[in-house]
Amino acid sequence: MDSTTKSVSRHPKRGSSRRCHIIHGHENTSLITKEGEKIEKNTTTNLEKAQKMLAKQENPMNPYNKFEYPMIPYQLTLRLEELMAIPGNFESPACGPPLKTPTESCSQYPKEAPISLDEAVHSAGCGFNGSACMRESRREFYYAVKTKVENAIRRHKIFLIRGDLPMLVRALEARGWLQKYESFKTRMLPYAGIMSMDSKSLVDIIQGDGSLNEKALVFALLRTTPPDFIWDCRNDFVEWDSSLKHNVLLNRFERSSVYTSKLGMARILEQAHWFYEEDVSSLEFPRSYNPARDANAFLEDFRRTAAVGLLKWFVMRIQDGLGIVVEESQSIPISRLEFALKICQRYLVDIEHENIDQVGTLETTDDEWNTFVEDYSSVIHRGFGISNIEEDAPVKLEKCYLLAFETLKKLGECDPQFELNGMRNIWILKPSDLCCGTGISISHCIKDIYRRVDSKPKDYFIIQKYIEKPLLIQETKFDIRLWYLVTSTLPLTIWLFKEALLRFSSKPYSVSTYHEAIHLCNTAIQQKYDYEKRRRRKRDNIDETEESIRDRGWDCKMLNEYLKTRGFSGEPYYDTIYPKMSQAIVLTMLAAQEHMDRRRCSFELYGADFMVLDDLSVWLIEINTNPRMHPPSSKITQRLYDTVLESVVKVVMDLPLDPSADTGGFQLAYKQDSLDFIPYLGLGLFVFGKHMVLRENEDKDVNNSRTNICSPWGRHSRAWTAPARSHNKNPKVVDFVNSVE
Repeated sequence: MDSTTKSVSRHPKRGSSRRCHIIHGHENTSLITKEGEKIEKNTTTNLEKAQKMLAKQENPMNPYNKFEYPMIPYQLTLRLEELMAIPGNFESPACGPPLKTPTESCSQYPKEAPISLDEAVHSAGCGFNGSACMRESRREFYYAVKTKVENAIRRHKIFLIRGDLPMLVRALEARGWLQKYESFKTRMLPYAGIMSMDSKSLVDIIQGDGSLNEKALVFALLRTTPPDFIWDCRNDFVEWDSSLKHNVLLNRFERSSVYTSKLGMARILEQAHWFYEEDVSSLEFPRSYNPARDANAFLEDFRRTAAVGLLKWFVMRIQDGLGIVVEESQSIPISRLEFALKICQRYLVDIEHENIDQVGTLETTDDEWNTFVEDYSSVIHRGFGISNIEEDAPVKLEKCYLLAFETLKKLGECDPQFELNGMRNIWILKPSDLCCGTGISISHCIKDIYRRVDSKPKDYFIIQKYIEKPLLIQETKFDIRLWYLVTSTLPLTIWLFKEALLRFSSKPYSVSTYHEAIHLCNTAIQQKYDYEKRRRRKRDNIDETEESIRDRGWDCKMLNEYLKTRGFSGEPYYDTIYPKMSQAIVLTMLAAQEHMDRRRCSFELYGADFMVLDDLSVWLIEINTNPRMHPPSSKITQRLYDTVLESVVKVVMDLPLDPSADTGGFQLAYKQDSLDFIPYLGLGLFVFGKHMVLRENEDKDVNNSRTNICSPWGRHSRAWTAPARSHNKNPKVVDFVNSVE
């Protein structure tokens, strides 16, 4: 068969003799049906033109699976005879291109599809009119789409997306990949499962004018074909099903929630200091507790933070020249300051490890603590003061101030989270496995915290110290979302996206209220308070119609320039903040490496959220698997989401084929040194030696063959190969070498 001739055969169903051949040539074309009928044309068909167009656009094969299937490695789920038998409008007055708006209700149909094959097939016209034209058009269109599907299967370029990511679809189709569609009914089935053809979410293959629906036809042809690349956007993804082959590319690691859930990450970071390396991996993370397992530790921290907060309030009021003494009805005794001093001094001793040789410790009862916490809350949150009715009150207050100032100074030098704490003792409760700000609450009341924890199942919440003094831009709180990509877990390979997303609150920062529009920067939360929605409310309050800083689309360059105006030298964001975020991500992934899957054809895109303090210290808040990438909430997210997805495809698809390929917005942040040994070989035992024959003493009958060779299970063999078993119950050390001498 020459280069201009192709033969395509379809494996029939068992027990059937149906077979379909297509032979294409430049001078004539023969379509042989099951009845043996031939349809010949002396001109080059539109199908050949479409195939030539496809041949010019062919891309390299799937870099993760370069093995070529046989010519047709699957059984067609839709035969031409069945397609031609479907009723349709064959009375069209002229042959025109099919409609280009199919499957819009399909869960995976892209909103902006590229030029389809049907346009290429009918670009020159088929030369027929009426029903013959439409039938011939349907036949040629079927074979054109079928050829396109076969080429994608042969080159292992079938992708499946469980979600809505139009930019990812465009990036893959530009590289010659073909999308496998799903109906809503089958989105929860295994990836290689047979898709339902009866779903109402898919439009009919035959359109209103009798032409074919390309997307629905591709869906039918790929119904039993497993995909080669899967992008799963579901939040409940845990592990892949058993039908997923080792060479199928997947955008997830198995059970990544072990280290990306809020409780899992807090547990892993408890030992993260072992992975610290200067200028490579370092981390600052607000202390966190599992209330179901660390209840006592959290209660102790809450009480100690209250004691430190009272001293901070006291020293700040003195230094600012504000009064601390009020009327007796709204004041607490000076003894509460003395109690807080004792607690802080004991805490300082614990930090500096000076309590090792101490015999006794300061004992406090629950009643004393409850009374102190109540008085502390009255001062900080209700505006109470210190009582001065005692005769020596001025002397005591002066002494307390000197001791408090010195104690706080030492704590600031020893406690890495001293500045993070503030003085209001605010804590944030987050559901461990939820996202988009769902279920988050903020409180400074221990009773309210316990009430919320008790209302949920065990291991539902994580309690984290709230950052009370964040860096503010125009009196507004913000956090930073930085995307990073892990393409290998051994050796660990991390790619960081160069540009981060600044997520602002909608209202000025204040600790007098815990409204979500002030404290939660999540995009899903702040979308409820964007400018357009506020404007539509038409309220009398002028603040509802004013633009907030969130509406102005700040980016990293604007943040960098703003920090310069605050007095920071150099390039504050690029020289200080970004490197600290990079080091925090590297350390977190190193701490989680032993829990990460070793699957070769897996990668994962993460979103890390950071907070920045006034001293430009960077604090990791959480890491999100499956970060939100669609739909965009603003112009800046539209640009960043598309750039991130396009860059992911470049790193994952282009780089394995060309080491010098463009990686878009991603840059290599960390690549672990390759190991010279295999980290795990499993159980194995190797024995080296030679056969031995044990003989009896010469005094015995040598003619008796049973006495010449010791049975491996006999008494002599046991005596020579192991020491005698002692009946003594006491432990005894036996030398196996000397015992046989």
